[in-house]
Amino acid sequence: MTPIRIELPTPFDVGPVNVYLFTGPEPVLVDTGVDSDESWAALQAGLAAQGLDVADLRRVVITHAHVDHFGAAARLAANSPAQITIADVGYDWLVDPKGQWERRIAYYHDHFLMLCALPPETRQMVIAYMTFAAESSTAVPPERITTFNVGDTLALGGLDWQVLHMPGHASHQTCFYQPATRQLLSADMLLSSAPTPVVEAPPDGRTRVPSLPLFMESLDKVEALAIETAYPGHGRVIANPTTLIHQQRQRIQQRKQEALLLIQQGCQTVMALVDIMYAHHPANARIAGLWMLVGYLDLLKAEKAIVEREVNGVWHYSVRGD
Repeated sequence: MTPIRIELPTPFDVGPVNVYLFTGPEPVLVDTGVDSDESWAALQAGLAAQGLDVADLRRVVITHAHVDHFGAAARLAANSPAQITIADVGYDWLVDPKGQWERRIAYYHDHFLMLCALPPETRQMVIAYMTFAAESSTAVPPERITTFNVGDTLALGGLDWQVLHMPGHASHQTCFYQPATRQLLSADMLLSSAPTPVVEAPPDGRTRVPSLPLFMESLDKVEALAIETAYPGHGRVIANPTTLIHQQRQRIQQRKQEALLLIQQGCQTVMALVDIMYAHHPANARIAGLWMLVGYLDLLKAEKAIVEREVNGVWHYSVRGD
């Protein structure tokens, strides 16, 4: 059975989000959209088009705990008998989303944004964006949640789908692969434009895990599957994933080299690089640019092309050997 795409509105710059419906042998929904009346009405309409209601759902599968993908999970739990299921690595985000957001906001406020040398007004904008996301998150009662593990299989639409861990955009992101039909529910792993490698709060509060290198490794894993059809978290169904993967890999390598050239020319801080490489972006869209730029720097550090030093609480970059 082919998953049915239902597009739901969000208040975020990313635009609408996709959820996917399997109508049989039992109704299963993959992801939920945000918790808003507008999104809820669109979800109800999408279900009604298939002769279903929210109360008919038996399972809701969450790919990753970003608010546009799990925000309505608590509302679905309250209005249906559906069990909410997520990978064990994402469980804490369902039962305590506000606590998880508090950790991330504290890390950004106390460390990350300062290290990037962002001006106060930009720091305030980033924190406001994250605070809004936190306020849009509602905890799901633990008794309504079941978890699965990486490597498990999930029964969706009468077929078994393999659970794949695909970090990069989110450390706990899972995708679901159906080997017989070569279909992938790709969440935000594979989109028409490369997803942003979101910087997350590290477990020890300070030692950051690089996101873009993880995304590149996940991209390699997806390409090795020789997928025929990908069902992304945003945008239309992707019919030729291999071509898209090549394009995204090439674009990332190009932008990484642009960052290296700017460092060679004397740009030393994250903010100085963002100001040049994302000068054409509106202020509210430069958060994604910040994440991407930090990712390019992480790739360059892994290649030993640049050196990162902390000077007066700010990251400074130079070409290795300077």
